[in-house]
Amino acid sequence: MRRSVFQRGVVHAAFRGGSIERFLNACSDANLVLWRIERTADGAVNAYLAEEDFERAQKIAVLCMCESEILSQRGGKKDARILRRRAGLLTAAAVFALLLTASSLFIWDIEVVGNRSISSCEILRTLADCGVAEGCFWPATDVEDIRSRILLREDGLAWMTLNVRGSRATAVVLERREKPEIYAESRPADLVAACGGEITEMSVKNGRALVTIGQVVAAGDTLVSGRMESPAGQSRLVRAEGSVTADTWRSGRIFLCPEAQEKTRRGGVHLILGIKCGKARLNLAPKGRKDLDECDRISKEYKLGIKGVFAFPLALVVEEYRPYEKGGDFLPDVSAAEGRIYDALAVQIDGEIVNADFSWENGCVLFSAHCRENIATTRETKDP
Repeated sequence: MRRSVFQRGVVHAAFRGGSIERFLNACSDANLVLWRIERTADGAVNAYLAEEDFERAQKIAVLCMCESEILSQRGGKKDARILRRRAGLLTAAAVFALLLTASSLFIWDIEVVGNRSISSCEILRTLADCGVAEGCFWPATDVEDIRSRILLREDGLAWMTLNVRGSRATAVVLERREKPEIYAESRPADLVAACGGEITEMSVKNGRALVTIGQVVAAGDTLVSGRMESPAGQSRLVRAEGSVTADTWRSGRIFLCPEAQEKTRRGGVHLILGIKCGKARLNLAPKGRKDLDECDRISKEYKLGIKGVFAFPLALVVEEYRPYEKGGDFLPDVSAAEGRIYDALAVQIDGEIVNADFSWENGCVLFSAHCRENIATTRETKDP
């Protein structure tokens, strides 16, 4: 097969001398093809010819008392030299493309969306138990079978699906909604005190109040009765509704660690690099692990790929070790402990904390709080 002119190479050359016409006639007699011949102002001739014919044209120019000069060159041996110099890069690009294609058949990044009460770690562990984990061969994965097995294992999930795109998998879940408390509005009930206290405010929407403002009640006392009396001497049962606000007093004892050892920084920061390929990891540690025992470790992982689009099974792991030493014993943060107790108590009551007192005794926190809360709770009664 005859090669094209570009494959053979093209030379743009200039020929100068006193016998240019003789040179052109000699080229014609030697069957040398010249094209786009131009005459310049200084009497030279510029022409294009095949690279393989340029050496013969030079010899003919010498015999005709002419000089030759290459103005430009393309294709042929020039491009072949460039390709030879770039052979390593081309090979690396081909290998990278091959690895990219092969790695797209495996899952290297898993994302969980749609979960609220169930943690992503728990769902990822369940997926791993069902065979979906980093490094698994996704064309062999049966999505319907995985979905059925996960729904059987996780009672809190109502629906889920697994979307695989390239080397990324997205687990879309829908959590099961808790059924609301169902009761018949016609079922009779009383309002009783959940804890003791002094009543400060009442709001009765349905039922008959048995207590008044300023009265002190104990836990379990009936506040609003669902039995309604009538002037005719007959009674009917209703469902008592309303709220009863009372001043309550809560106290307790919480045990805390009386002493702890404080850590103080010492020395510099040690960086350890590692390369993670799939599940395997190669550590590039300048020091042994035993030299970094008493250190706080901060580990960061940088994956190769485009976030949200593609993930590659290569990652750079950077571990930062901060040496420390243990100092003397010290008491825990008093204000922080009191703040945590205050917040926990505020969540438990249906109201507000008027004031709270704290005291420390032998590593224990003694607290007493004056609260103003709704103490009414519903207790259903049986029909007579």
